Amino acid sequence: MKKKLRGLMTGVLGVSMLLGSLGSVSAASVPKDIQGHWAQAQLQEWLDSGYLGGYPDGTVKPNKAITRGEYVTLVNRLFGFKEKATVSFKDMKSTNWNYSEVAKAVEAGYIGGYEDNTFRPNSPLTRQEAAVMAAKLLKLSTNSTTSKFKDNAQIAAWAKGAVAAAADKKIINGYPDGTFGPKRSLTRAEAVGIINTSVIYYPGSGTGGGVIPTPTPTATPTPTATPTPTTAPGGSTGGGSGGGSGGGDGNETKPTVSGATYGNVGSVTADIYLTSSVTGAVYYVVAPYTANVNVPSALQVEKGQISDGTAGVHHGSAATVANTKVTFSVYGLNSGTEYATYIAVADASGKLSDVTTVRLTTAQATTNPVALFEPGQVGTVTADVYIQYGVPGGTTTPVRYVVLPANEKAPSAAQIAAGQDSTGAALNAPWTGTPSITPGVKYTQTLTGLTANTAYKVYLVTGSGTQLSSVEIIQIHTK
Repeated sequence: MKKKLRGLMTGVLGVSMLLGSLGSVSAASVPKDIQGHWAQAQLQEWLDSGYLGGYPDGTVKPNKAITRGEYVTLVNRLFGFKEKATVSFKDMKSTNWNYSEVAKAVEAGYIGGYEDNTFRPNSPLTRQEAAVMAAKLLKLSTNSTTSKFKDNAQIAAWAKGAVAAAADKKIINGYPDGTFGPKRSLTRAEAVGIINTSVIYYPGSGTGGGVIPTPTPTATPTPTATPTPTTAPGGSTGGGSGGGSGGGDGNETKPTVSGATYGNVGSVTADIYLTSSVTGAVYYVVAPYTANVNVPSALQVEKGQISDGTAGVHHGSAATVANTKVTFSVYGLNSGTEYATYIAVADASGKLSDVTTVRLTTAQATTNPVALFEPGQVGTVTADVYIQYGVPGGTTTPVRYVVLPANEKAPSAAQIAAGQDSTGAALNAPWTGTPSITPGVKYTQTLTGLTANTAYKVYLVTGSGTQLSSVEIIQIHTK
């Protein structure tokens, strides 16, 4: 199972912490200085969720330049970086407020110093420097050094590959006039956009789990020349999208979700499907449903959280293709319980849809009920599946599973018990099996003979004859 980006779920910032000494802005109203801003929706969502703070005068200052020290502090907190390297920059002392944050960024391998061995934490971060940091953080290929920007010649040689890679994935975009503005200072709004988008491309982010990433330290100096930061013109609305979340024109359309519903529902698993209006990612979080529960924000769903900021019982993400149905399975549920699956989709630039809710009630438990059915380690041609039923010392019950391509019609419980697909055709190993499982003991079934980079659904029932359990279903995707 791929490592999940738990740093984005646990790196909660106080409303007085973000990027310097800030006050708070009430989530009940929209601060005047972001009304009509190209990043208004994203900034407001961060404000409402408590991840972004404002200044004592009630403003957010979205167009204010962000410093290098402030930027790495935010990245470290959101991505959960904890390990520190030894810092030898001559302008960084252990008494500096951001010394430890710079040490974390060096250890994580996404920043370096200047050729004179300085880091310049209080200097504005330029857009080309931000692109280099993003490329290192996300391990983007920087082999191509050509870009479509009119001012490509102004991009420093050490940043050309990173700018091309980040722009290609719309992590950081250009301005409406076709320029990139490599030496312009990155604004607070652009910083939020870049970091919010980066989660889609972070290596190891994926469905399931909740594991803090272990970065590989590669503390290679970023610039080999000394760029001179230039402050963006006062009063500017940012121009560029800074992560693709505004495009500079303020007229972006939110992604939408249609056809969100459930298919098969077992006692501990369920099958959910939907259609997204954009190519990007779908994020989901599952929690028991009660009438008085608040719906989480789209940003909370993206981070695997419910409305109170805690993690749901199950959460994950899946890739989407515009106007194509996507399915995913949720697991770790309890029998006879009503659940809500909260869903949000993001386009390639990180813009989030509104939250869609799918409610379902799991099947009642039967004799010797299935207690656990979930995916384990997934490889290119193999995958582990975890199964548990009954209680220790209980009666042994027949168990049968079948494996089918994810786009095939689901078989019935009787067909699964007979090792058949939905047409009644008999399946052979490894596409079906009858593992011998001791009641109450977690069992690992290794599936073999799979095809690389392919989605499969695994169906399971227990019992025999007319005494069959509900169908449990999980989805796996080989690497």
